Amino acid sequence: MNHHEAPMLGGRRLNRMGFGAMRLPGVRDVPENTERARSILRRAVALGATLIDTADFYGSGLANRSISEALSPYPEDLIIATKVGVKAGAGGRPESAATPDEIRASVARNLETLGVERLDLVFLRLAGGPLADSGVPIETSLGCLAELQAQGLVGHVGLSSASMTDIERANAVVPIEAVQNAYFIGHTDSRDVLAWCDSVGIPFLAYFPLGMGKLPKHDAALQRIATARGATAAQIALAWLLALSPMMVPIPGTADLAHLEENMDAVLLDLSGDEVAQLNAVGD
Repeated sequence: MNHHEAPMLGGRRLNRMGFGAMRLPGVRDVPENTERARSILRRAVALGATLIDTADFYGSGLANRSISEALSPYPEDLIIATKVGVKAGAGGRPESAATPDEIRASVARNLETLGVERLDLVFLRLAGGPLADSGVPIETSLGCLAELQAQGLVGHVGLSSASMTDIERANAVVPIEAVQNAYFIGHTDSRDVLAWCDSVGIPFLAYFPLGMGKLPKHDAALQRIATARGATAAQIALAWLLALSPMMVPIPGTADLAHLEENMDAVLLDLSGDEVAQLNAVGD
């Protein structure tokens, strides 16, 4: 299956493998690792990543500052995506921050720590997983983002952890130009959302593309395909995502340069229709 087509965002081409900043060195551990974080970011861009996903609450702004220090002035083709609607609570547990005041403050922090005058792409993170419902209607939160977009502070608006119902409600307020949902082998709850992104031609960013420890690495089909291809299970899992839709952009994160190179090399793998079908069946 050919997956060399690429999605577009506002006339800018996205390469098929992005990079997630959540696991950068220093974000979850000691700040002394920030030079390694900068090295990883520079290498990700050198290897072809044209999208970096971040958030101002990753490491209390450390991820954003590392991005700015490593990559500013930013390459013209680099898109930095960030999230609002969530903050780090006690013990780092995510908490809702979806009121207009909270969203404006989050956008301001992102602008400052990234060192930009406009945010390329801002996702509204909706309730789901460990994030409880904020009680704030998404129309209210998105209305604030639409105002910030009109002011030139936000380029494009997307939804994170969204259902089709969420997307329909959101599009009545502001055009949704990208979606970011969890998607990995054995976890395909967002098939309908991916199909919608495919039909309208907007990027689908897959977060947790390697399952955050839940990827069935020992599945017989996955291991068989990896062995036959001379690849790792993680590379096959990423190649499977790429084969699902030309709008699919996985955003794996890592604190390890070797893993980064392994992840980026997954774009070179073209799985057959039969291989994709075998992996589709994992977890069914």
